[in-house]
Order: sequence, then C-alpha cells, then structure tokens
Amino acid sequence: MKYKKTQNLRKFTYQFLIGCSLFSFFQCTTSRTEKIPIVQQEVETKEIVSPPVERPVNYHLLASKDTVEWLGSLKTGDTLTALMVLNRVDGWRLKHLDTLVFPDTIGTDIDLYAPFPKFVDDLQDVHKILFVSHYAQAFAVYENGERIKWGPVSLGRKYKPTPTGLFATNWKSKKTHSTINSSWILEWYFNLANFEGIGMHQYALPGFPASHGCIRLYRDDANWLYHWADQWIIENSKVAVHGTPVVIFGEYPYGQKKPWLLLAEDMKALEITPEALTSVTEEYLPTIMERQLKRDSVNLYQTITSL
Repeated sequence: MKYKKTQNLRKFTYQFLIGCSLFSFFQCTTSRTEKIPIVQQEVETKEIVSPPVERPVNYHLLASKDTVEWLGSLKTGDTLTALMVLNRVDGWRLKHLDTLVFPDTIGTDIDLYAPFPKFVDDLQDVHKILFVSHYAQAFAVYENGERIKWGPVSLGRKYKPTPTGLFATNWKSKKTHSTINSSWILEWYFNLANFEGIGMHQYALPGFPASHGCIRLYRDDANWLYHWADQWIIENSKVAVHGTPVVIFGEYPYGQKKPWLLLAEDMKALEITPEALTSVTEEYLPTIMERQLKRDSVNLYQTITSL
C-alpha cells in the first residue's frame, strides 16, 4: 500500500513538473503581444514606492605624475576600487599611467560607474547571459534581463583581438597553463572556444587590451564567474547541452584615446543602452533560447529522476 502511494506521488509530481515546463515553454515562445491570458484575482493593493534616482556621476582627468605619492598611499578602500575599475587597471599600476579618469562621486558600489544598463526588457526570458564589450573593455552579467554584476576586462591586443560573436562557457579549471607559454598560469579559467584556445580567467589588467585573445579579469571577478556560469554537457564526444551564453561585441579604437578617458568630456561616453544590447543579441536569440530550453529539459529530467 505504501509503495502504491509513493508511485502515485511520483506520478503526480512528474505531471506537475511537466505542466510547469510546458507552461514556461509557451511563455518563452509566445510574443509579448500574445501572452497567455491569466485569470484576474483580487489582491491586496500596496503603495508602489519608486526607487531613488541616483545623481549622474561626473568625471575629470588627473595626471598620475602629480599624484604619485597620494596614489601610493591608497592600499584599500572605495577610492582605490573606483580608480581601478574606471581605469581598467590593477591597483599597483595606477601610478604608472599617464592619465587617470577620476569620478566626482565615490560610492561603496561600482554600479555607479557601470556602462551597461541595469535592465534589458527584451532579455527577461533569458535565464543567464554574459556580455563583453570591446569598446568599454568591460563585462556584464544578466539574469532574466537584470544586470547583477559588471567589471573591467583586458581583451586581445590589436594583432590578436578577441573574436566577437556568440560563445558559451564550455569546460573550466581552477588553474591551468597557457597554450602559448606554459609558464603563464591562468587561474579560475573558463573556456569559451575549445579549438581556438579562447577563455576568460584571472590575469593582469594593464589599462588597455593586452591579451592574446582571452578575456582577462580581476581575481574576484574570475572566481565569481567560475562559480556562476554553467559548463557544457558532453555525450558521445558531442556537445549535448551548451553552457551559459556569452556575447562578445564591438570594436576597440586601437591607437586612439582610451574610451574611458572620454568620460571627462561626456559622462555617457561609454553608455551601452538597452536598445544596443537588444540589437547585439537579436541575431543570436533563437539559438540562445533553443539551447536554454534543452538545458531546462535536462534539469527537469534530473529533478524527476532524483525523486
């Protein structure tokens, strides 16, 4: 009798999860103007409080030679973090730059200086996605259309640029060695193009594109992405399920003024609008959603079989 009840419970759970999966599928594939109707219910009304509007940040330029002693005194803190992030550089390198971009507002959160939009409505159905901008030399992480993290990067140098397009997080390693030079240790490595040797990992950020094609990150950012992104699933030597989508886009103006130094003239010099990200993603979205549905199906199957 107990066994029969367990069978019935598993059957009910399976049907419920399948129903949820199908409902999510139709939501993903139905356009925003053709949403499945929802029965209206009476709910308790609450006052909607708008979030506070942040004051725009203005920027100015400093010659590092005039502030070497002061820069050397910055060991930790929000000011050091802001300068590092804005200038796309490791802390100890700040005093070696010719010119620094400096904000008039120092906050406890680098979101103040994010070039990426906080929300992208057209990505609400995408569970996870990572963007990397050549022009801004920065990355941003989105979950269901909301930016949850961003940070600086150093991409490929002029004669070895990081390729653009749609990629996915494949396999990962806490520590590996470069295929170009075995003495180069790459920590918190996540491969993006298996046969091209392109990945993202911790390495030096000198304040300009300097890699051999990989995406260089601060250690904390590389560690965070290592644990956040999904790996691929291989079956019969083929990719059965792709990892988290990664879109690399834009161009860097090699030989010209660093784009972030233009913030002193225009506080929106690095701004990436929601429309811009939508445009960048548009051609890849069918593939992204197809791969996401397959991963969801695998996750659902694993959930059912574990009951």
